[in-house]
Amino acid sequence: MKTINKLFISLGVAASTFAFSSCVGDLDLTPTNPNDITEGVFSTDPKGYMEKSIADVYMQFCTYGYGTDDNGHNILESMDGGMSTFQRAVFNLQEIPTDEANWLPSGDAIPSTFQYGLISADDQVVMGVYSRFMVLVSLCNQFQQTNYGITTDEEQAIYEEFCRQANILKGGAYFYLIDNYGNVPWADETVTIGSIAPQLSTDFAEGRRLVFNEVTTMLEEIVAWYKTNDPKNRPPYGYVGLDVAEALLVKYYLNAEVYTGTARWKECYDHAQALIGRLATNGFEASDGTLTGLCKGYHQNFSYNNKSFTIAGAGDANEIIWVIPQESTALNDGEGLKSYANGGFMVNAWIGNSTDNSTFHCNQSEYNSSNGWKCMSARRQFVEVFDWDADYAVSSDIRTKMWKTAADGFNINNDVFDQAHWGENGFLAVKFSNWFIDENDEIDETMSPTAVDPLAIDYPMIRLAEIYLSAAEAALHGAGDQATALKYVNYIRERAQMDPYTQINLVELQNERQRELYTECTRRTDLIRYGKWISGYTWNWKYNAKNGRDFPERFIVYPLPTAVCERNGYVQNPNF
Repeated sequence: MKTINKLFISLGVAASTFAFSSCVGDLDLTPTNPNDITEGVFSTDPKGYMEKSIADVYMQFCTYGYGTDDNGHNILESMDGGMSTFQRAVFNLQEIPTDEANWLPSGDAIPSTFQYGLISADDQVVMGVYSRFMVLVSLCNQFQQTNYGITTDEEQAIYEEFCRQANILKGGAYFYLIDNYGNVPWADETVTIGSIAPQLSTDFAEGRRLVFNEVTTMLEEIVAWYKTNDPKNRPPYGYVGLDVAEALLVKYYLNAEVYTGTARWKECYDHAQALIGRLATNGFEASDGTLTGLCKGYHQNFSYNNKSFTIAGAGDANEIIWVIPQESTALNDGEGLKSYANGGFMVNAWIGNSTDNSTFHCNQSEYNSSNGWKCMSARRQFVEVFDWDADYAVSSDIRTKMWKTAADGFNINNDVFDQAHWGENGFLAVKFSNWFIDENDEIDETMSPTAVDPLAIDYPMIRLAEIYLSAAEAALHGAGDQATALKYVNYIRERAQMDPYTQINLVELQNERQRELYTECTRRTDLIRYGKWISGYTWNWKYNAKNGRDFPERFIVYPLPTAVCERNGYVQNPNF
């Protein structure tokens, strides 16, 4: 089995075996490549065509289409390619309206109202993101519905393994559908392209719960199969397997009370413990002598060389459980995975070159990038969660070492959100860079690439650090003991060179989770689980008030897109 990167490059980032005109009745699509090979020739090489087909599924999680132009023959019509890529789709929902980040340009692909939480059922982002998730679900199903002309036991085994992987990826897409949109339609592997996936109930709470049950049952069966038949499963770089399936179950069960009304802390804890047991065999060594499985340097997770720290990576830790691969076309003679998302987005969206007469200083070269968009800044309430000196210039927490702060002339306040005031309306909370980062969390310029655009930085969708913190939270809710929770949180703090806690509670755990996982697409979900999203906590410009104000209760989820409800007869989420 080839690695995903090799497959993408060998296919010229263009080969798709799938061509279609609609996706589970939810949206109109342009074909991935209407001139591609068709199912009729699959029997000439079932193994080869299965590999190419599953590569197309993975590719649609990484970029926006098969082309190498700026919009990449985007599979979604009328949607900006970069904005509709999976990672940015999740980021738009999970981070832009929260206390962590914002989107400064007005009139851009994200409406200027989105950062204030002013979101309607007709919003372009609501439709585009929902569409991306449903496209991915449809592609996962279509792989399983395709006749590859299988004739041997070997080919059948390959097909079944790729079907498991497709269902794991579908479970990942459904996590963000259930989390953000609530009562979404359920498209099992029998729902074909062009048909309408049904809502399982017209009642919001029941429908959400039923879809949750379907997905978690599917993932539980996959995890059980691996543990019985392939307990040491380690898929090649870029692929998913046992660890991703179990990590997704941790995320589902961590939020089960929100999604279903019933807490599932024990299941969350048990799956997290299983992951830790398999992965904590190398990497950062804690003061108690435990090998934690974490990278030795925090920023190795977000570096040019972060692919070394994936499950199949060659590094001395395997912290990145689910990785979204990225390859720079600028470094590979035009081939690769061109995308304005993933790790490159997480560098360029924050940074830019300041001018000679600016009161603040930032240069793209500090992050080894040849581009900078000046599109984001951090909100003050998030910044204050870290330990700072009196001037908010320097923090002892190494997780902020790449930031632009008062030490660089940046203003911590958020008096106005617009691009013209970039540098004067919040710190730059940068954690990704195009540098090679060594085990001491230091830049090694000799091992770093040329500064190009787009950048070749993988994106970690799920890290082992998140699993530790989820296990700790479940333990504090009674699934484990406080000593284990304290130990796990202190592993995270020790790597960040912060003093250990002597005791831990849910408030401190929540703060530590934000410090560790900031801008990694968990924040909105976390705030809802904490009971701090709608009310009980405000941040600058929440619900379009300078000092923040409560959201309406209906904002516990996003609305389903109006066009989708009208086309398919779906019941809209309550009060939208």
